[in-house]
Amino acid sequence: MACAGLAPSRAPRVVTRREGGASAFARPSPPSPPPSRPLAAKTPWRTAPRHDPTRRRIPAARIVVPRASAEPVTSLAAELASLVARGSDTRDDARVRAIVDELERARAPADPRALTGAYEVAWSEGTMAWRALVARGVSAIAGRSRAGQWFTPGAPGRALNFAELFDGRVTITAEGTFRPKPTEDARHPIGFDVQIERGDALAFGRRWTLPIEGPGEFQMLYGDANVRVFRSSGGVAVQVPSDWQRPAAEDEE
Repeated sequence: MACAGLAPSRAPRVVTRREGGASAFARPSPPSPPPSRPLAAKTPWRTAPRHDPTRRRIPAARIVVPRASAEPVTSLAAELASLVARGSDTRDDARVRAIVDELERARAPADPRALTGAYEVAWSEGTMAWRALVARGVSAIAGRSRAGQWFTPGAPGRALNFAELFDGRVTITAEGTFRPKPTEDARHPIGFDVQIERGDALAFGRRWTLPIEGPGEFQMLYGDANVRVFRSSGGVAVQVPSDWQRPAAEDEE
């Protein structure tokens, strides 16, 4: 017989209440996964090439910009000097033009020797050629005639243009300063600005002042100790070293 106030000898039975046929204490069902998205078409896999030790790997091609070497430029310049020294009867003018074009494209480094001392015109083209024709005509009558420039380096440099006629009996000069134009590198072609300050003529032992002055410009397409090529508004001239010396008047000696 059980005593009042004492707990029953066994645990009370838990009565569950069913709602809609389900237990009130039943675990909730896991949430449904979100609707799946349609899968994109897969790119077919590429099979990695197997390493073949017998195959050689070919390096990627490299684009190399050719540069003119010093040897061909030197050879061209020597050929040019030889051609213009032969005289008009045996000279190949077409070959001279071709060499001038090649030397200009070569963009050889500047040579300071080309701007030191006297050089005289040995070949010319353009309106400069008229000067050469006149010089040859005068030479046929009264001996040798020649023209050229004498440069003295400096800051600025000195430029002396000379024309010698009648086998040196008449000399015309024009002198002034020259400066190189600004450039990114010291390679040909190199531009120069010239400022002529005065001129004179020497004949029969006397010197007369000439009203020659004003600005000018020219390009040196190539130059070394043996030959140089100038371009100006008058055309193209090839020059070689000269033994010309500025003569003095009788009252200057």
